[in-house]
Amino acid sequence: MNQLADWLHLPVFFFLVLLLWRSAKGQANAWVFWSALLFKLSCGVLLGWVYLHYLGGGDTWVYHQQAFKVKEVASQNLGQYFRLLLFNETDNIPIGFTKWRDYSNSFFFLKLLSVVCLLTNNSYWFSSLYLSLFSFWGCWFLVRKVQEHYPDFGMGAIIAFLFFPSVVFWTSGITKDAVFMGSLCLTVGLFLKLYKTKSVTETTRGLLLLLPCVWLLWRIKFFLTAVLLVLLVTFLFVKWLVRRVDWLRPAIRQFMIWLGLLTAGAFIASFAHPTFKLDFFAKHILWNYRNLSAKTDLSNPHLEFPNLEPNLVSILQHAPEAVLQMLVRPLLWEPARFFYKAMALENTALLLTILLTVFQLLKNLKKPVLPSFLAVLLVFFCIAAVLVTLPTPNLGSLHRYRAPLLPFFLLVVISWGPIPHWIKRLSSRRE
Repeated sequence: MNQLADWLHLPVFFFLVLLLWRSAKGQANAWVFWSALLFKLSCGVLLGWVYLHYLGGGDTWVYHQQAFKVKEVASQNLGQYFRLLLFNETDNIPIGFTKWRDYSNSFFFLKLLSVVCLLTNNSYWFSSLYLSLFSFWGCWFLVRKVQEHYPDFGMGAIIAFLFFPSVVFWTSGITKDAVFMGSLCLTVGLFLKLYKTKSVTETTRGLLLLLPCVWLLWRIKFFLTAVLLVLLVTFLFVKWLVRRVDWLRPAIRQFMIWLGLLTAGAFIASFAHPTFKLDFFAKHILWNYRNLSAKTDLSNPHLEFPNLEPNLVSILQHAPEAVLQMLVRPLLWEPARFFYKAMALENTALLLTILLTVFQLLKNLKKPVLPSFLAVLLVFFCIAAVLVTLPTPNLGSLHRYRAPLLPFFLLVVISWGPIPHWIKRLSSRRE
């Protein structure tokens, strides 16, 4: 009977896949949907297997074990379980990460995972498939929106969000990054939809869908969510003003207004909550850097910022180096274990992609086109890359943390380079 319960949820899973398939059915890129979905689900299973057999279990199996305990309580006392979900009341539930239960993203993720475990009868592998599917849903939604509104960037979006190995692998399975990636892409895709629509009905519907996505995104990584929201909300407000004030139509004036709004928003936010103060961010970054450096195995490739100080000027001075290091480290020739060599191999491919794009731009001697919405996403990547890299000297951890952010950079770099043209030419030859 227990084995039967392990499979009863499958109609739900296939129904969700069917709903997603309807968005691709009849389109020329339907084959992309199935290959990308299979890749994503496989990576979710592979991640759990790698952690179980080679990385000592890791967070993904700890979360599963914790969720199992919560699920057992839920099956015996449903009222107590609902109090946990709605009011964070742990009572005698054996759940970890309770020190800052109202703010802890790990505590929130455990509650979310326990719901999935109830559905899958506590199967790690099926729970992994559901979270991978959610991550894929967000990526697929955003890719479709980019294809619809910026067709020249469509192929770049497909490669960056659906097929780049580390992006797909680290945002799959039972991880917080799977939830973060899905909600991040859904949020960005809905903002793009709001930006392009002129219908009041569509705008209202978009806002209603946006609210739960932003809430989920906020609960997983609030500081990156704050950056994204400030950038996109001010951007949409400027575009709304442009439609009503002709004086703002020149791009330079729009940029200056947007920059002014960002500055004002950062100033107001610093009074709204202590964690949004710039000096708090600076001190927290340095504290994390020193704390994690003390725990990092220095025999492995790692990042060093010996001159980093707890102030905004120092962070800005280290920002270009932080972004560069996140993109290229570890390097292929650095002595390290196999895991780091695999990371270095992908970084080499990434560096070659960047060089190909630079060569293409120099060869054409033409200014590349970059839609303003995608430019804002590129700014988000740069800011988020600095906030993630400076406090993370461990390159293994950094490789995971960069995975949900990297596609916003790759989207532009790949689209500006020759790779989409090569793929289209190869496809036309096969036809």
